[in-house]
Formats: sequence, structure tokens, C-alpha cells
Amino acid sequence: PCKAGWVVAASSALPNKGRAGAPFPHPHTLHIWSHDIIQRNNADVDVCDIVQLSAISGERAFNAHVVPCCTMTEEASRVTGFTVQDQGLLLHGRPVETVSLRQALTAFIHFLRSLNQPLLAAHNAKRFDCPVLARALCELSLQVQFQQAVAGFLDTYLLSKELLAHTTVRKFSQQHLVSLFLNKTYEAHNALEDVRALQELFQVWAPDAGMVRKHRFTLPLLVLAQVRPAVSRALF
Repeated sequence: PCKAGWVVAASSALPNKGRAGAPFPHPHTLHIWSHDIIQRNNADVDVCDIVQLSAISGERAFNAHVVPCCTMTEEASRVTGFTVQDQGLLLHGRPVETVSLRQALTAFIHFLRSLNQPLLAAHNAKRFDCPVLARALCELSLQVQFQQAVAGFLDTYLLSKELLAHTTVRKFSQQHLVSLFLNKTYEAHNALEDVRALQELFQVWAPDAGMVRKHRFTLPLLVLAQVRPAVSRALF
């Protein structure tokens, strides 16, 4: 199973509105959860389905579960606790309320619109989160609505590597960084817990506007041109 995290900032805090050395305030966090691929093995994101889509903006939270179209592997179930039975999703053996992928993404777009053009940041966004998200949006023809709702993206993995370049830190996984900077552990395979941890981590880092601007990118330039034709699947 793979996970991806996003940090969201309101438009008033976007780096093009701040001084190069000014702190980047009011971070929020967004997380996408998908399955059937092990990120550390560099597996193909084209076979990855979204199972849980969660977001947190301060105290405001968004959370949706989706029954995956692909067969969930035993490894994915072991790591995440998710299983599929009789076309329903279970978490540690208990039924979870689900919606279609279209409903989840549409509700997610509405949530983002309420944040007034947020900047989304994810740990490993360029390599994983954006391709998975872009494929799902394109398959459902929702990419235009999504692009209109956000200001861009930030990869906190790449940000952390530059931010901590002159320290002794050599491991940049989110779990390790949370342990190092926040002195705690968290339930990494629970999407909401994961995004709360990323939000708190981002607040501790407080990167300045110049650093954020340097690692900011847009979905169309990076991903949409690379999205392969959608495979026909039961998405509705």
C-alpha cells in the first residue's frame, strides 16, 4: 500500500505574496491513501487505487473511503488493515462506509474550494501522489475542476532534504521525521493520523516563502502530459 501526504496553505499565505525570508504560515494537510503498490519498491502508480482520501485544514477534516477496483493484495491488507468482502470495504474486519471514486473526488474538490486556492503539499508528491491523483481525476474528467480549486503543489520530501541538508539527518521518510522532530510515533497507515502528523511536522519546520516557492510545482506541467490512457474500470 502506498500513502501520500499533502500540506495545504490558504491563498493569503502563498509564497508569491510573502517575503523570501518570511515564514510560511497557516499550514493545513491533505493525504491520499491508495493500495496495491509498495512505494519503496518503485512500483507502477498506474495500478494503484485510492482506498482512503483524507484531508485536514486546521481543525476541519475531510475523509472518504472507496472500494478499490483492483484486487487488494495480502500484503496491502496486512499493512493497512483494509480488506474487501462482498463488494464492501472492511477495516480490521469492521465494515467501513464507502462512496464511489467520483463522489469522493467531487467532495474533495468542494472541500478545496472552501479553502480559497490552497497550495497542496505531499511527502513524495512528485513521484507518487500527483501521478496517482492525476490519473484518477483524468479518468473521471475532473482535472479541470480540480486545477481551478488549487494553486499548486509542494513536495515535502524534497523540501525536507534541502531544509535539513546541513544537519545530520540522512533519512527522510515521514515516519522518521515525525519521530525525530515531534518525538512521537503515530498510526502511519491511518490516513487522518498521517495527515495530522504531517501538518504538525510542517508547522515545526515553518519553511520560509522562498523555500516553498522553490519546490512549488503545478499539476498540468508535471503530470497531466504523462497520464496514460485510462483503463476501463467500474468507477461509478
